[in-house]
Amino acid sequence: MSDNKNTTGEEVQNLIKLAHDSSKDGRAELFDGMTDLIETQHQQISAVEIELMMDILGKIISDIELGIRQKLSLRLADRDDVPVELILLLANDEIEVANPILVQNTLLTDKELVNIIQRKSRQHQLSIAARKMLSSDVSRELVRTDDDGVIVALLSNRSAKIDNDTIEEIVEKSKTREVLQAPLISRHDLPKHIAARMYTWVSMALKQELMDIHSFTAEDLDQTISESVKELKQEDASNAPQTDNEQTLIDKLKKANKLHISFLMKSLRQGNIRLFELAFAEILNVPEEIMCSILYERGPAALAIACCAAKIDKSVFMTMFRLTREAKMMDTELSQEEIEHTYSQFMNTNEQRAKAILHKWVEDSSRNPIF
Repeated sequence: MSDNKNTTGEEVQNLIKLAHDSSKDGRAELFDGMTDLIETQHQQISAVEIELMMDILGKIISDIELGIRQKLSLRLADRDDVPVELILLLANDEIEVANPILVQNTLLTDKELVNIIQRKSRQHQLSIAARKMLSSDVSRELVRTDDDGVIVALLSNRSAKIDNDTIEEIVEKSKTREVLQAPLISRHDLPKHIAARMYTWVSMALKQELMDIHSFTAEDLDQTISESVKELKQEDASNAPQTDNEQTLIDKLKKANKLHISFLMKSLRQGNIRLFELAFAEILNVPEEIMCSILYERGPAALAIACCAAKIDKSVFMTMFRLTREAKMMDTELSQEEIEHTYSQFMNTNEQRAKAILHKWVEDSSRNPIF
């Protein structure tokens, strides 16, 4: 064993002498010699010698051909019996070299991975997002990049641990960034109460996928919404003015970003028409009197316009029309011509156009633009 150590020590010293050769061939020979020695005989090399060799490698690595560094990275990607210093050197190299190490090597600690996420390129972040069994700390740092591609890669990594606070952060982003919605919904570890909240703003296609994956029913959704409203009412009970509890509740829901279409429809189905009217007016950002005019005076096509502006699906329209009219003891029957005209509004009016029409109605009434 002593002879082996002496021989290895001599090899180290000979390689260190090569460090004075600044030629391309000399650097390549030095790199090959040192990495081969570290890879095969590192247990016989002292810590001081390892440190010295890594210092030399760090200084010359940019002079070594990319292909040579890539081959070394591929050889060491799944090795856990080599010095971590060499793994770190490769992990911080160009992405073509770093990728196999970042994706596979188990010697990299969470602290080192977080450091690479913070300092290196987006491509390095994407490689880390693909690692097996990512910890919640590393996942949180990837989300902090605020890069949609990185977050999608993380969500697509089924073995990555993502804590609820980080999931909540992604969910908030998904309200305005649709690219995050599908991979988020596809995660089986998405908490059911968070999945139920997402139901209120995703597309109809994703609504069905959400319910299929997370196995909850429309009743579950109603319960989730009811619980949220109950919590808000309890929080507000000591301070809410008794003269207008509905408006206070609407204000609280809006502040908490929980004023969604699902709440609107639940209020209507429970017969709380004033709460429905106030909620719909708040969602559309129109005065209450304009909202009531749309609901009860301007006809079914006007309600269709309001639904388009609020991104309410036409499948909900007839229920909304019938229940609001019944509450005011009004006729709920529509002629075939009225039905066809109303549904043509859904076909031919997008959200932007619908908001422009509402703007004109409000402007004509109060001369106060709303959008």
